[in-house]
Amino acid sequence: MTAPVTRAIAATALVASLLSAAPALAGGYGCTTDCYRHVSTPPVYGTVSEQVMVRPPRTVTHVVPPVYDTVSEQVLVEPARRVWQTSIDAYGQTVGCWVTIPARYATQTRRVLVRPAQVVPQVIPPAYASYQRRVLVEPARSGWVPAHGGGYAAGSGPGGIIGAGLGLAGAGIGIGTGLVFGGGSIYDGY
Repeated sequence: MTAPVTRAIAATALVASLLSAAPALAGGYGCTTDCYRHVSTPPVYGTVSEQVMVRPPRTVTHVVPPVYDTVSEQVLVEPARRVWQTSIDAYGQTVGCWVTIPARYATQTRRVLVRPAQVVPQVIPPAYASYQRRVLVEPARSGWVPAHGGGYAAGSGPGGIIGAGLGLAGAGIGIGTGLVFGGGSIYDGY
């Protein structure tokens, strides 16, 4: 009956050695589950297009010159009148007569103002140009992630930043290691 007892002791020793090696294998890179690595990501920038006023609206005035026309009219130069005239007739006698001289007219032209000068305002709309500027889309981040792999994913639990996905304010992770992240912020701990 010694053989089964020896086998039970050997099996217990094998299970104990596997259990003691489990923390070393679980962390990867020869670390235990209390090993962490520092990960940083650069900031991400984007381009934003904006409309910028290059020239403000303004009002310009234009002067429209006056319009003239030429008008012609008859003007009395000399009024009609009666004059006494004497003449000698065919028999040699002097004859006197009242003669009517008609009025004399002349054509006179003059310039007439048809439309006065005008000041017409013209509104010139503003001018815009497209302007592109560089903006920060996502700031640079750094934090501690478990050393057993997993990428940098904030709030993703395994493989993410410690304490970021737990939702516990001031959660103490890795008790005995001195790593404590308060508030679950990705910026705590560096």
